[in-house]
Amino acid sequence: MAALGPGATSRPVPVPFDCTDGFTEAFYGRPEAFLDPEVRRSQSAWSFVPPEAEARAVEALATDLATGRWDEQHGQLRHEESLIGSLRLVVDPGREEQ
Repeated sequence: MAALGPGATSRPVPVPFDCTDGFTEAFYGRPEAFLDPEVRRSQSAWSFVPPEAEARAVEALATDLATGRWDEQHGQLRHEESLIGSLRLVVDPGREEQ
């Protein structure tokens, strides 16, 4: 944070369960969205994934969802009102009140 100036801070930004923005963490409790190619195309991170790796990931997710494995391991996320993930708001104390 020092590179941003004295007193700069970062604050976690909770992502609500029903977030409609479409970035990756917006689907933390709705993983079925990643089975939709349109959703994946809207997220820049997928552009770095080779097509064969994307196909494997989607197939594995589809299998985990169909068998209930995803819900066994991560199902609690379907009931969380929000998620504190990697999203951060960087605040410049000199501009905070503006």
